[in-house]
Amino acid sequence: MRPRVPGLGDAPLDYGMLAELTGFPLKLVWIIGYTLLTRHIDDPAVTPQRFSMLELIGTNPGLPQTQLGAALGLSRPATTLAIDFWQARGCVERRTEPNDRRSFGIHLTEKGADELERLRGLVAISDAVLTQNLSGEEVGELRRLLAKIHG
Repeated sequence: MRPRVPGLGDAPLDYGMLAELTGFPLKLVWIIGYTLLTRHIDDPAVTPQRFSMLELIGTNPGLPQTQLGAALGLSRPATTLAIDFWQARGCVERRTEPNDRRSFGIHLTEKGADELERLRGLVAISDAVLTQNLSGEEVGELRRLLAKIHG
């Protein structure tokens, strides 16, 4: 079941300028996506941001914390909190890099790899529900257009 958010076309009120903006419908879609994701992931502490961090760590082993944060547009404190969250759960570890002992690379643990695989399945289901009213071509086009906006 999809979460309910206002429909701009058939709403009983006038949204004024909001209905003509790009950001407002994106916000509504974000609310739907966030709600779906939290419904499918059975742990309320695992947010989309935290999942995104675990995914990046899993697909980019050894990346420094600063690069992980930059890839998600996170501040240093937010990046540290996301990594600390997964480290406390035994899913990631900070390892000193052989070429620079002052730098740490972030790596999945075996437990983290298992958790990431489990979460990937739930996120894929959530994303399929989010885009269920679009064809495969439309999903591709939507992703292409969004990429043009965020670069």
